[in-house]
Amino acid sequence: MFIIIVGGGKVGYYLVQSLVHTGHEVAVIEKKQDLAERISEDFGIVTLIGDGCDPRILEQAGTARSDVIVANTGDDEDNLIICQVAKLRFNAPYAVARVNNPKNEILFRKLGIDATVSSTDLVLSVIEQEVAHRGIMPIIAFRKNGMEIVETVLNTKSPVAGKSLRDIAFPRQCKILAILRGDELLVPDGSTKLQPEDLLFSLINAKSLHELEELLVGNSKH
Repeated sequence: MFIIIVGGGKVGYYLVQSLVHTGHEVAVIEKKQDLAERISEDFGIVTLIGDGCDPRILEQAGTARSDVIVANTGDDEDNLIICQVAKLRFNAPYAVARVNNPKNEILFRKLGIDATVSSTDLVLSVIEQEVAHRGIMPIIAFRKNGMEIVETVLNTKSPVAGKSLRDIAFPRQCKILAILRGDELLVPDGSTKLQPEDLLFSLINAKSLHELEELLVGNSKH
């Protein structure tokens, strides 16, 4: 799929990282030059410096041929405008908006936005899961299907350290998207062996987070 992300902050960066390394075509629109240049250098993708509310910028990014556009700025009004312009002017088939104020979520849905992600919910999710799942940190949650992208650092006592991915019984609906090993970003396959200090990025059903924690981290709460 061709996915446009407006907003290249931390969530946007990790979203780009996951999408690029799972084979999607991605373009990014970001106001801040340093963030835009970092994404362009790290992933070699089309990155435009500008305001995602500007139809000209959306056109340059290729919104007319996009499959999904994600409005991921810190401003609800901007996110709404971005999605509406993408859908009404460029016929984008699917628009996802970050909603910083949960009170705006109903309005976004009424105005035709296909899906919303509340930043408040993400923060609460981080707090709750940091307590419940000490070794797993959520990055982004997809409300519609209950899936999340999470990150996990393997410690020296991890039950899976030294094992190949093909030999590990991961939960259903779980996929290791990428591994950051030092400064090297790996796209894993079945033969990839996990090592202590690996940073894993996983796509998983939220119902299976505890199972993933036990698998990767061990029973750290006892």
